[in-house]
Amino acid sequence: MKLSFWTLGMPAWSNAEFARKAADLGYDGIDLRCTRPEGGRPTDLGNLSVETPDSELAAIKATYESAGIEISTLLCYNRGGHGGEGPPDWDEVVEDFAAHARVAGKLGCPRVRFTVGRPADGSTWEAYLADLAKAAIAAVSGEPGLTAIFENHVGSASARQLFEMADKAADPRVGVMFSPDHCIVMQEDTVGLAERYAPYIQQVCFSDRRAVAEDQGRFDGRYYYVRYEACMNGEGLVPAAKLFDALAERGYEGYVALKWEKSARFGHHLPGGEVALPQFIEFMKAFGWRPGR
Repeated sequence: MKLSFWTLGMPAWSNAEFARKAADLGYDGIDLRCTRPEGGRPTDLGNLSVETPDSELAAIKATYESAGIEISTLLCYNRGGHGGEGPPDWDEVVEDFAAHARVAGKLGCPRVRFTVGRPADGSTWEAYLADLAKAAIAAVSGEPGLTAIFENHVGSASARQLFEMADKAADPRVGVMFSPDHCIVMQEDTVGLAERYAPYIQQVCFSDRRAVAEDQGRFDGRYYYVRYEACMNGEGLVPAAKLFDALAERGYEGYVALKWEKSARFGHHLPGGEVALPQFIEFMKAFGWRPGR
């Protein structure tokens, strides 16, 4: 396994600071955020956008290369996903995906994560995801070696739905960014899914979750509610040992990314990256990770 981390938990850090900290701690890679541009600059605490000039992209690439850090995945926030009220214009989707894929290519990045969205009214998840996979394949076809990945997420597609999408697409250019914490919230069998669909996992996006004690089991007359919140890794409900054992048994050698989301909008109770980044290194050593492996 190799380790990377998201940048959202440390919004004030520069690329040079990210690269230096990643190298000092022993990380193998970093996952950069490509957010929507305004006036040519990335919004929402992004590291770059599709309008970032080639000269800046080259400088970003050089910063990480000089530190020995791979840009492991480009996290794209492509219009907040596609779908919803009306049917997507799939030509427009391909064009949008392709613009992000070109940025990934210029950075030398092997994976690009596109957001999923939701099917239009009257459509189905199966049909929507099949078309989404086709759009992604078309978009990355111009960038040799680039793989499109999709993340299971609360409010969007489940892990099982994305694994089934990848299975039906049967194309190595489409895979899954597997988020076990979202499996917990969506009541999926985290380990069982990893055991069955390991070949489609292109990256594990790791964050732990615990049940919130307050208002536990609230009943509204039809449903009982359980709320979850992010927590330090190892303190929550994600079955990390069983998950990583299952992946190791199936030969998984890809990235495990620390998804550390702390900003003005959420994660206020979490410590910053200066605590989270070294803690994740120690956490992953328990599952066999060592620097340089």
